[in-house]
Amino acid sequence: MPAIRSRRAPTKGDQREQTLVDAARAVFRDKPISQVTIDELATAAGITRSGFYFYFESKQALLAAIVDQGIAEADLEMAEWMAADGLDREALRRSLAAGLARWRVDGRWLREAFIAPDPGPDVMQVRDRLLDRGCSLFSERIRRDARAGLTVGGPPDLLARMAVNLRATVFADVYADPDGYDDDEVLDTLTDAILRLVYGASAR
Repeated sequence: MPAIRSRRAPTKGDQREQTLVDAARAVFRDKPISQVTIDELATAAGITRSGFYFYFESKQALLAAIVDQGIAEADLEMAEWMAADGLDREALRRSLAAGLARWRVDGRWLREAFIAPDPGPDVMQVRDRLLDRGCSLFSERIRRDARAGLTVGGPPDLLARMAVNLRATVFADVYADPDGYDDDEVLDTLTDAILRLVYGASAR
């Protein structure tokens, strides 16, 4: 007889911590992270300064938690294409469209977290984990298609790193110049660039 597993319901502490994370995301959308104070973050979440330190030891630790949440969101965005085989251009484009939509909203802090050369040790650790995870998932997909003779060749790990970095760089550029790019053109061009990088074709 299979064991019955219980799922712990979120506690009030969990809910308050998530409220703080959500409030911080909203604050970081409007101001550079370096200019945001602990008092601002606490006020936005409706808690005291001491309440902030109950959940996070620093602003960098809070940002790391936000970035960590972004990893889960990125995994969900790319899940459909990662589970598919071959080019599957439409699935890749849908995945990239979800990512672009998130960057359009949260691009300010995403750029600081993922593009800035020195975001701080807490965030850097999470950033490295994101890159490693994203590259690992992408690399596994490339290896799977390579065994089926679908890719153009090249080290899967290197191809994966190139594709993941290209995605982040393009989205960061779009956020930095929101009126300079048409979303459909960005998505079509980025989709085809990744497919050509890995498969030598774009399926159009």
